Amino acid sequence: MMNLDKKYIKVGIIVSVIIILLGLGLYFKTDIQKLFSTQEPIIEDEVLLENEENENTEVSPEIKAGVEETKESVDLKAKFNEALKNAREAFVKKEYQKSLDYYNESLKYKNSDISYAGMFSVYSVKGETAKAVEMLDKAIKLNPSYTEYWNWKLIILEEKTSASFADLKKIYEDGLTKVDYKTKVNLVTFFANIAERFNQKEEAISLWTYAQELYPQNKTLYQGEIDRLKQN
Repeated sequence: MMNLDKKYIKVGIIVSVIIILLGLGLYFKTDIQKLFSTQEPIIEDEVLLENEENENTEVSPEIKAGVEETKESVDLKAKFNEALKNAREAFVKKEYQKSLDYYNESLKYKNSDISYAGMFSVYSVKGETAKAVEMLDKAIKLNPSYTEYWNWKLIILEEKTSASFADLKKIYEDGLTKVDYKTKVNLVTFFANIAERFNQKEEAISLWTYAQELYPQNKTLYQGEIDRLKQN
């Protein structure tokens, strides 16, 4: 009996140890699972904390300056447009001095060829040719690619001054190197008419021929001008 009891005691001890080991294993396993199960929420909490800190961070002086500059630009643009509107309304009412004052005011907000072109119109109507040409030259300096400015200069010099054909041709040739290629044909055909008025028929024919090269879509129309000149 003693040996049998000892045998059962040993078996009991072994079973107890196994149970304890299993229990510890389950404990640690559960603990590890808990640890990993909390990893994602912990990271999310850290991200949220960083976001909260970013929201509470003050905007940098550089960003503030950029925003203020944008607001100022919008404000200046609005004032510029308002001044132009007032200038044009005054011009329609034949209040020429008031129109000039508004155009000059617009230049305080933006140095624009539009303002100078507007003053050119005012001075032209007033018969002040020298001032009109001066304003137009300023417009051209700011926007030399705009073909109509060159056409205006040619016509006012032809009609209001004693400019020779050679003088006008120099202006035409200068403009030809600066205007937008897409509208260059307008300058060529405009000067072709001037050449005809100065009885420069060969020059005019040459210009209409050049116009055909620049804008072949109107080749038939330009050929009509060439044929007409050759018949006269």
